[in-house]
Amino acid sequence: MPALLKHRLLSVRGVSLAFALALLLSLGVGAASAAQPQLTVVARGLSNPRKIFLAPDGAVYVVEAGNGGRSECLGKGANETCLGTTASILRIEHGKSAEVVTGLVSFASPNAEEAEGPSDVLVRGNSYDILFQDADINSKGVNPAGPIAATAGDLISTPAGKVAPRVIANFAAFEAAHNPDHGAGPGAKFGDPSIDSDPYAFTPYRGGYAVADAAGNDLLWVNPKGKISVLAVFPTQTEKLTKAIDKTLGVPTTLTSILVQSVPTCVAVGPDGALYVGELTGAPFEPGTARIWRVTPGQTKPALYASGFTNISDLAFDGQKLLVLEIAERGLLDQTSSGALIRLTPGKQRRVLLTSGLVAPTGLAIGHGLIYISNYGIFPGTGKGPHGELDTLPASIAS
Repeated sequence: MPALLKHRLLSVRGVSLAFALALLLSLGVGAASAAQPQLTVVARGLSNPRKIFLAPDGAVYVVEAGNGGRSECLGKGANETCLGTTASILRIEHGKSAEVVTGLVSFASPNAEEAEGPSDVLVRGNSYDILFQDADINSKGVNPAGPIAATAGDLISTPAGKVAPRVIANFAAFEAAHNPDHGAGPGAKFGDPSIDSDPYAFTPYRGGYAVADAAGNDLLWVNPKGKISVLAVFPTQTEKLTKAIDKTLGVPTTLTSILVQSVPTCVAVGPDGALYVGELTGAPFEPGTARIWRVTPGQTKPALYASGFTNISDLAFDGQKLLVLEIAERGLLDQTSSGALIRLTPGKQRRVLLTSGLVAPTGLAIGHGLIYISNYGIFPGTGKGPHGELDTLPASIAS
């Protein structure tokens, strides 16, 4: 099996988000139609929108992972990735939107879809703390794309305007030095070095930040001085393989099962002060296999809080209730699957709030009396076809 295919399909850390986004595009995405609440579009034409930050003054900030670029392209054919500085942080207020931080690194396909770049943001006045994904790193924790990718995999701080980064934490270097999950999963079986880091979500916690590393399969803490430590490592699970899955993923037909890694994509602080982490899971993205973990610092292992979800892309608390956003409610291998928004009560009762109109949703936030969703989250804001959106629902639907 070619090395790149092994990395993208069998490592599952490498497959994590990049392959998941590619699957949505190659298989097609659908949206259910039913008598459900209607989404209200707040902003159209967003470029691969990701996480959302709600400011106390009513402004909404959306991370745009950008459109890649034409300055340099790596790989060939379906594996071609183009680099640029087209990603940004968008501020939306009173129906008007403006880019407030520009020049952020972006990796995307030649048609500007399935981008990776900035994934999450926290705004403090005129200072923006931004978390970046990392499209690829070597065993030393270095991205091979060169200077343009200097901040890939980092948590940075920058003022408004063209990015002027101050690095707070370098997660790729930490992964290369410590590899907290020790390469658990199928990668080692096929000779994969299993050094992989893809920071995807963060939240303020105990004076620093809790960071979900989707490719590292762990939850990390960055203290106020920028030192990284491990809060939790999330376990693999074994899933059976079928001939249909073998053909889709290109795995050896002699395999009957595969170790699937967690791929944590979101973290939220609960009303009890604990951290709650949702997982995408790796290929084959079987429905019902995604879990939500409860992490209490000082405990040796994360506690399973809820299971039976599918490809979770974000979490947000609404008081005691937890809202769960799924990027594909029937799994990423189902070409007709819509996303889903689900309410989970403290008693673990579930209710699907919305599927209709959700197409590859990637970000979720609650505030200002509304539920905000980054919708069409894997599409650029230019060209033909779907464009990224910021949509809302009344928060009352979660009551």
